Amino acid sequence: MAMSIRRYFAQRLVYLFITLLLILSFNFFLFHVMPGDPVRLIFPRSADPETLALWKHILGYDKPLLEQYVNSIIHTFQFNFGTSIRISPHTPISDLLPIYILRTLFMVGFGTAIAILIGQVWGAKAAWKKGSLFDQVSSTVSVIFYSIPTFLYAIFLIMMFAFFVPHWPLMGSTSPGLEFDSKDILGKIIDILQHSFLPLMAIVIESIAGFSLIVRSALLDVLQEDYIITAEAKGLSPEEIQRKHAMPNARLPIVANIAISVGWIIGGEVMIEYIFTYKGIGYLSYVAVITFDFPVLESTFFIMTISVLIANFISDILNFYLDPRVRV
Repeated sequence: MAMSIRRYFAQRLVYLFITLLLILSFNFFLFHVMPGDPVRLIFPRSADPETLALWKHILGYDKPLLEQYVNSIIHTFQFNFGTSIRISPHTPISDLLPIYILRTLFMVGFGTAIAILIGQVWGAKAAWKKGSLFDQVSSTVSVIFYSIPTFLYAIFLIMMFAFFVPHWPLMGSTSPGLEFDSKDILGKIIDILQHSFLPLMAIVIESIAGFSLIVRSALLDVLQEDYIITAEAKGLSPEEIQRKHAMPNARLPIVANIAISVGWIIGGEVMIEYIFTYKGIGYLSYVAVITFDFPVLESTFFIMTISVLIANFISDILNFYLDPRVRV
């Protein structure tokens, strides 16, 4: 009996909620059950007992563990992440996160979209010309680029631009002191685009190779099927075979990979954002780790988790329509 979309949607939604609850539980106990006093890690040894007791009360560490857990889950679903301790003291994290998320969405989102488009075209052409010189060179280049660590792309771009374009901004997300107002909005937008260009290029170079290899592999599996041979026997052009028969049947692994990549957009590229000092959510996570700002770290972990889960949820719904076997 075929499964209805409502039943499948409800089933996936329940799985999403259970997974999210388990991850939030892990997120809580990871930081609250570790040996030692987390407040002691934040403040120097010379801190007076009154200050430590006050911050334990502010962070809720003076309450029973079960009560802390329940409050943490409730506050998380209310998007109440508490206040930052070290990065921006006494600032509500809900006020701190949006600007970091927007920067990452712009830079990583735009870079991922470019990589997906180019990678699909590149991989499809390589698969269609299997065994040709283009396929051999393309596959070799893709494997090499896919194997290179991310930080090497960032360092290479910094070195190249520092030598050939010495006045190009190499660090930061904006120029120091940049503020938006009604004057010279175009100049400020150009400044943001200039600062985003190098980290965006590093993401594109890193991601294109992976997408092209996945598309090539998926298409090669499909091109060996009997219906492709039948389509060729009917006299269909290569473009029609690829568009009407090959790509639609190769899209399942491609959609799954795109969903994972889209889910990690909000998670940012920690290494790239750190090297370029691009103040996105990945950079914020790194700073929260080295400064022991646990409330900020827990909130960024939650944002990254929910984005990946939602992307996978959308991927499951798309697979319901794309793959008839799911409906059985």
